[in-house]
Amino acid sequence: MVTFKNFLPKLYSFFLILFMIGTMGCYTRPKKSGILDFMNISNFVSYLTGTAFPLNVQVNGLTNSGTLVVELASTGEQLTFSAAGTDSFSGYYDPNIIYTLNIITQPATLPTQTCIISNPNLNLTFANTTFVINCAENWYKANVTVTGIDSTNTTNLEIYNNGTDLKTLSANGTVNFDVGDGLGYAITTGAVPTVPSTHICQVVTAPSSGTIAGADVNLEISCLSLMKTSVPAAGAFFPSTKAMVFTFSGPVTGCSLDATAGGPPYSAGTASGSPVVTYVGNTARVAPSTLPWSFGALTFPLNVVFILTGCKDSVAFANAGATISLNVKMMEGDVYFISDTSGNDSNSCTDPSDSCKTIQTGVSQCSSSSICTVFVEGGNYIISGSVSPISLTSTGGVRLLGSFDSTFSTQDMTLAGTPSRIIDNRTVAQCPGAMLSSNECAPITITASLMAGDSTKAHVVQGFSIFADETKANAFGIRFINGDANSYAYVFGNYISGGEGGLGVENSTGTRGGIYLLSSRSNNQIDTNVIKGGFGASNSTAVYSTDSNVYLLRNRISGDKAVNDSHSVLLANWMDSLVAIVNNTMNFRQYSDASVTSKFTYGIRNEENAVLIKHYIAGNTIYSGGATVGSNYGIFMTGVATNAQMANNIVQAPGSNGVCASFNTIPSASAIFRGNNLDCSAGKNVTVGATNYAYYCSDGTFNSFSLLCLVGNTFLDATRGNQNFIDTPSFNGYPALQPWLALSPANGGPCNIAFGGVETSAYLNSFDPIYKLDAVIGAPATRTTSSGGTTPSGSAGYSIGAFELDDSGCAP
Repeated sequence: MVTFKNFLPKLYSFFLILFMIGTMGCYTRPKKSGILDFMNISNFVSYLTGTAFPLNVQVNGLTNSGTLVVELASTGEQLTFSAAGTDSFSGYYDPNIIYTLNIITQPATLPTQTCIISNPNLNLTFANTTFVINCAENWYKANVTVTGIDSTNTTNLEIYNNGTDLKTLSANGTVNFDVGDGLGYAITTGAVPTVPSTHICQVVTAPSSGTIAGADVNLEISCLSLMKTSVPAAGAFFPSTKAMVFTFSGPVTGCSLDATAGGPPYSAGTASGSPVVTYVGNTARVAPSTLPWSFGALTFPLNVVFILTGCKDSVAFANAGATISLNVKMMEGDVYFISDTSGNDSNSCTDPSDSCKTIQTGVSQCSSSSICTVFVEGGNYIISGSVSPISLTSTGGVRLLGSFDSTFSTQDMTLAGTPSRIIDNRTVAQCPGAMLSSNECAPITITASLMAGDSTKAHVVQGFSIFADETKANAFGIRFINGDANSYAYVFGNYISGGEGGLGVENSTGTRGGIYLLSSRSNNQIDTNVIKGGFGASNSTAVYSTDSNVYLLRNRISGDKAVNDSHSVLLANWMDSLVAIVNNTMNFRQYSDASVTSKFTYGIRNEENAVLIKHYIAGNTIYSGGATVGSNYGIFMTGVATNAQMANNIVQAPGSNGVCASFNTIPSASAIFRGNNLDCSAGKNVTVGATNYAYYCSDGTFNSFSLLCLVGNTFLDATRGNQNFIDTPSFNGYPALQPWLALSPANGGPCNIAFGGVETSAYLNSFDPIYKLDAVIGAPATRTTSSGGTTPSGSAGYSIGAFELDDSGCAP
């Protein structure tokens, strides 16, 4: 039955069909739209009546003009795509049937692409007429793992893929690069980490480049860094008793020691015992078969170059054979380090990074019988409270060297550097004293004994500013006590004072000064120092020696302001002692400052009661001034008839109370007093008792007129050969070869000290520039002629004594 309700749709369809038939001639069939084929009337009619539908294919993500071919399984019809889009199979298809779509050809592109049909089996309905294909490029990872970066590093390792894609790491880890399938990768390194040292980093996976082939690739970069060595810096000091250890950021192998270099500097390969490289963990250890290091006839300290080649990490690639070269100053025996700023007395003292804080702690590490060196960083070292004074007593010898930088590679004693200052500031109870009197203090005490004539062993103090405690009655900077004639002590290149001076806390009793020697029979060489007495003491004495062997060479020595007596050098010998006072300047304080006064002033004061005592006093510049009650004495000799040999000194004692030389008793016939330049015109030149003489003759007599002497001081022959010592002294001071006694001219005698006191630049440059300022009386000068008018051969430096050397038998 036809009702109005079902009649209207059928009527609408009837008229629509009529419209389409009537207009067929007006259309040309277009290409398939992908949705409807309006020209296929039968199919369209089927579509309108719900009996047939189109089949569409939608492609997503297809790039790079890739060609994708798909096929409808039921008809074999194919569609081709070169880009993302939608297309339809021809005709219309019955609904409620499952249609299958297959991919015939995947797109061939770089990177490769993979297309996947999300619904390959389509149940065709009005709402479900489209196959959906999703295409995507294939990307994989180039994973790069980095090992061997030091744990303390803070700088980046640059890792590149194909030279442009950059990743960075500052610690061990992994970075990833995205690389398309079929595309190439090439992993390289750029900048490398630099903390704590420059790393050597290398891609150790072979090959380090290639083409991605459907999978991730894994590569490794291995780094190797030299973290530290047995010394903190190139040129630093190193003990001969230890192996040289190179510590790397990871396990190492393959190192070779270069043993081909000759010296100097000397390769470690020239050492005795065939040094080899061994490995423990991350370290390469270089040592001879038996320690300590030895270099045959070569002596320490010695420049040694350690050269390692071919060190490789655990995968045997990193470092690629690069050379590691390190120069050290190898010291005989053990080495210890002291730092006031970073040290701790609980440390081992064996490494700058493990330094101790107080000097005596480092000294105490030294073996009782082996050579030992203690390096001290610049800074203030105050002896007070629980801090022990410094005692050098071992039989092997302690070399105490100060004023180093924080790396212990450079020693700087100039005004631009930071000196190692040792200041004594103990309580009265800590300085009871029994040698001079009460309250006796010295921050450094030296006893040189049982060294058995081995001149390589010596107690050495060098590179310090040392201050006695000026609040104590009898305080000195350095004290020498006891010792034997076959042992050695050497004090070189220091500033040593009997107090800081001028602080208003000076003790005005007792004897205070720079250096005190008591019954020290060792060979005590005191060379190229500034030594001052104690400001404000009852007796200000720069150097005080009692019954001791002492060799004072090339020093600037001065007493200071005193209540009673001021001495540059005070000698009190009651037994046979060997004393050499050569090429020094004396009393520069009085010379440069008129306020430095005392009742009596002495350059050299000698008290002796044994005729066998040997005194050699030559080439000195001696000034004596500032006496307010008594005399200004240049040289004062009291006691028995002296055997002293005094030659080529310049002595100035201004004023009517000036006495150039005073003898309590006429010297013995073996004594010498000639070739001296005496400037005491307002006072007295030479006195014996109360008698003033102008000359001392070679026959051992004094005269007022030169004509009474067959050979007088004022008559010098052309070569002055007869002005040398008549008895060449035999000194055993440190070092073994004394440069001040090394020359033996044809006419005999140690000419380089007997005449001129000429300081070569090598000596002067080894100490501070203050040494040059008052090298001669008056304005500093370099002499170009001697008193005889000829040009001396040794005048490269400053003349300290009365005459310069012009003997052709002596080399400059």
